Amino acid sequence: MRPRDITGRVLGRPLRSPYAPGGGSPRTRWLWLVPAAWLLWAGVLSDHSWWRIAQLRHELGSEKSDLQRVRRETEALKDQAGDPALRTEHAEEELRKRGMAKPGEIIYRLGTGHPDSAQTSAIAH
Repeated sequence: MRPRDITGRVLGRPLRSPYAPGGGSPRTRWLWLVPAAWLLWAGVLSDHSWWRIAQLRHELGSEKSDLQRVRRETEALKDQAGDPALRTEHAEEELRKRGMAKPGEIIYRLGTGHPDSAQTSAIAH
């Protein structure tokens, strides 16, 4: 039996390779769409997307700094509330803003202002 030469038949057939220019079946082209759609969903669209996680990390950082600021203010207010001299000074400032005076002090007002403590006590009786 003599060997047959099939070179002509093999070389005459079209090359169907996904790597050939213009080659690839439509099925192969659709396979690229699946990972692209998943990347879009995972990166941007879902509630647990990478973009949303980055946003939440940024918000967490700003909230932590706000929390530290509020804690420092709270400690300062606790220290102020625990110090009798600071409490007295703060109370005097508030009373002076409302027009009250210490015994023996005379308050002179220019223009319209809040009534002093003597006038408000006389009106109340």
